[in-house]
Amino acid sequence: MDNYINNILFTYLPHVALAIFTFGIITRLFIGNKTVQAESSQFLADKKVKLGSNLFHVGIIFVFFGHLTLFIPEWLYHMVMTTETKRIIALSMGSLFGIIAIVGMFILVSRRFSSPRIKSNSSFQDYFIIILLLVEAIVGLTAVAQTATGPIESYAALSEWAQAVVTFRPDAGAIIAHHSIQYKIHIVTGLFIFMIFPYTKLMHILVFPFVYVFRSGYQLVRKRV
Repeated sequence: MDNYINNILFTYLPHVALAIFTFGIITRLFIGNKTVQAESSQFLADKKVKLGSNLFHVGIIFVFFGHLTLFIPEWLYHMVMTTETKRIIALSMGSLFGIIAIVGMFILVSRRFSSPRIKSNSSFQDYFIIILLLVEAIVGLTAVAQTATGPIESYAALSEWAQAVVTFRPDAGAIIAHHSIQYKIHIVTGLFIFMIFPYTKLMHILVFPFVYVFRSGYQLVRKRV
């Protein structure tokens, strides 16, 4: 039963997430592109909140691109560094930008719950997304400690799993079957975020400023009062 669940979550779910993500990106860009917006409430914010927003965006973007290094084949990065060196760089940079993102998110969460004006202009999606990202980042940092102290084979297995997924290997899930629950929660939560990404305000991070190339022209007209 455990092997069955592990196979569902880490062999098949990544492909389901990719399909939903791709479909969402296409529909939002070419069909509903006028709905892509950040719905920012920064016009109600002070300098402290703007600092939180900047920290969040910088941290989360660098963390995302850091995760993409999992897809670099071992033979390729071994031309310039060892797996241990790669792990040290990943841990140091991931921890730095992960903490930056978490600090920014704590500021934003505090704003959502403490400011009456912000609360009145916030939707369920605003709360759900920021808390979900905060949980994902915190779980990721707890996994960092295990990566730092665990065997190098466990770290290398994460890259092997990521590359097995994109090459449609049927044994992808088995590669990380014995990894800790922190890793698995982090991966599953990340896949869930990946699936809902095109349908939320997070979409503006990806399309800005390219969405304007695909937008059909339209004019805003205000009625006189």
